[in-house]
Amino acid sequence: MRGSGSCARLLRIVAAGLFIWIASTGTAHAQLGSLLSPGRLAKAHANLEGLSNCQQCHEQGQKVSATKCLTCHKPVAERIRLKKGVHKDVQGNCIACHAEHAGVDGELRPFDQKSFDHAKVTGFALDGKHANLAAGCAACHQGPSFLTARAECASCHQDVHKPSLGAKCDTCHSTRTAFKGVGTAFDHTRAAFQLQGAHQTVACEKCHVNRTFKGIAFASCTNCHADRHRGSFGATCTTCHTNESWRTKRVDHAKTDFALVGLHQKVDCAACHKQPPMRVALRADTCAACHVDVHRGTFKQDCKACHNENGFGKAPFDHAQTRFALTGKHEALTCEKCHTSPAAQPTAPAAKRVADFRGLSTTCVSCHTDVHQGQLGASCETCHTSASFRVSSFTHKSDPSFFAGQHASLTCEKCHVPSAPRATRTDLPVALNVRYRDLPKACASCHEDAHLGQEPATCETCHTITSPKFAVPGFSHARTSFALTGKHETAACAVCHKRETGQFPKGPGTAIRFSGLAHECRSCHQDVHLGQLSGACETCHATSSFTIDHYTHKDRTLSSLFVGRHLKATCQDCHKAATTNFPAGRGTAVRFKVERTCVSCHTDIHKGALGPNCATCHRP
Repeated sequence: MRGSGSCARLLRIVAAGLFIWIASTGTAHAQLGSLLSPGRLAKAHANLEGLSNCQQCHEQGQKVSATKCLTCHKPVAERIRLKKGVHKDVQGNCIACHAEHAGVDGELRPFDQKSFDHAKVTGFALDGKHANLAAGCAACHQGPSFLTARAECASCHQDVHKPSLGAKCDTCHSTRTAFKGVGTAFDHTRAAFQLQGAHQTVACEKCHVNRTFKGIAFASCTNCHADRHRGSFGATCTTCHTNESWRTKRVDHAKTDFALVGLHQKVDCAACHKQPPMRVALRADTCAACHVDVHRGTFKQDCKACHNENGFGKAPFDHAQTRFALTGKHEALTCEKCHTSPAAQPTAPAAKRVADFRGLSTTCVSCHTDVHQGQLGASCETCHTSASFRVSSFTHKSDPSFFAGQHASLTCEKCHVPSAPRATRTDLPVALNVRYRDLPKACASCHEDAHLGQEPATCETCHTITSPKFAVPGFSHARTSFALTGKHETAACAVCHKRETGQFPKGPGTAIRFSGLAHECRSCHQDVHLGQLSGACETCHATSSFTIDHYTHKDRTLSSLFVGRHLKATCQDCHKAATTNFPAGRGTAVRFKVERTCVSCHTDIHKGALGPNCATCHRP
C-alpha cells in the first residue's frame, strides 16, 4: 500500500513538471493545444488552430455551437432562415454534416454528387451541354463556397456580342446545342424578319456581317438587294417577285388594279399592252374602255352590272347590284313576272327588244296584300323574309333582354292570341285579328302569382327568364333580414321554406312559405341544452361549425381557477352529460352549471380531515 502511494505521488510530480516546462516555453499554448486537440483543422479553418481559438467554435463546457458557426457563415445562416437550398431543413446541428479535426485535407462538405438534384435544390438545372458538369462541382464552384456562383450565362461564358443583344442569352442559345452550332439551330421565326422561300438557304454571315445581329435594316427589299430596274417599277418588289425565287416567270395580274379572270385570262398581253406597261397605264375602270357598248347607252351603269368575264353572251343578271336583290322565293321568278313592259316581250325583233327595267316600286305592298291591315306598318321585311312568308322566327329589337331565355322559345301565338278572323273583301286574303303592339310586359300579365302575395310584384328581383321554369339561379339571402353564412349557405331552400296550406296575403291557399318565418336558432334547431342557457345560441355557436372548438370563460371570478394544469383541461373534464331534471324538463344533456369546489371533480384523499379548502396546500 505504501509503495503504490509513492508511485502515484511520483506521477503527479512528473505531470506537474511537464506542465510547467511546456508553459515556460514560447510555444506553450500551441504545444498544449496539440496535446489536447482531437486532430488538425481543415485548411479552411487553419487560422483557428491553437488553444486560444477553441472558444471561437466551442461553447465553454459544450460541444460545437451552431450559433457560433453561423456567426462566421452568414450566407448559410440566411439560407437556413429562408429555408432554401440544401440547408432548408437544417435544425441547427452543424456538426451532423460538417465534422472537423479530421486533418488538414478533411472534407467539410461531404455529399453524394451523383444523387444531388441540382435543379430541385438550386433552381438551376444541369441539362443539355451542362449535364456533364454534374460530375464535378469544382468546374463551376471555384471558391470555398457554393453560394457565390451566379446563374447568369455571362458569369461563365464570354459574351461575344458585347452586350448588344442583352443579358438573356437563352433567347437565342439553348443548353441543348453547342454555341458554335446555334446558327443552324436558331429559330428565325422568333426574330422580326421571317425567313421564307429562298431566304431559308442563305448563310447567316451573308446578312449578319461581323456578328451584327441587331439593327439590320429589312423594311425594304433594296436594303439587301440591288434594284436592277433602277426604280422604274417602284419600291414594292413583291408586286412581281416572291421569296420562292428571284426570277420572274409571269406577272401576277391579281396584284395590279385589274385582275385577269374568266375569258380575260386567255387574252395575250400584247392585245392590251400596246406599249410597255410601265410607260403607259391602261384604263381598266369601265368595260367600255375596251368593249363596244351594244346597248347604245341605254344603261348608265357599267356593263359588269349585267355581264361578267365568263361569257358576254347570255350572262345572268345579278339583281343584287340593283336596289332590290332577288332572294328566296323571288329568286326563281322570271324577269317578266315583275318587268311587264310590252317592249320586253321575247317575240319582238332583237334590234327592238328593249325592256324598261326602271321605275318599279320595291315595297312589299306593291305586289302583296297587307293582311295586318296597316297595324305593323309598311315594312313587311321586319317580320317576313323572301325565303318563306310564314314567320318562323322573329327577334324583338325593342327589348332584347325581355325576349331572351325561356321567352325566346315561345311561339308568337303564346302572347299574340288571335281572335276570330275577319274578312274585308271576298277577293282578298283573310285579315288577321291579332294584337301586336302595346302588349303589357309585367310578369303578372301572363304568369300566376305562385307566392300568393308574399313577395312584391317585381318578380325579376329573384327570378330570371334564363333559368328553366323561371327557377331562382342564385338568390342572395344577404338582401333579406337573415343573411346565410357558414353551414346555412349550403342548406337547401326547402329545409326552411316548406310548402304549406294556410292563410297568405292574397288569401287561403297552398304555397311555399317565405314571409313570417322566425329567425331564432331554436325555431329550426333543437335545444340540446334543455333550457340551461339563454336563447342566444350565437353567443357560443357559429354557423361555420356548430361544434365549439374553443371557449373562453368570461366570468372573472373563474380567473383563479384556470391556471396551471386546469388550462389543459377539456370541456368534458368538468361538463359531463347527465340524465336529470333541467329547466326545460327532464332529459339527458351536458350539465353546464357545476360546483367550483375541488372535491366536485377531485377525490378528497384526506377524507375531510384537512377541510374543504384544498387550495391551502395544493396548486393546479
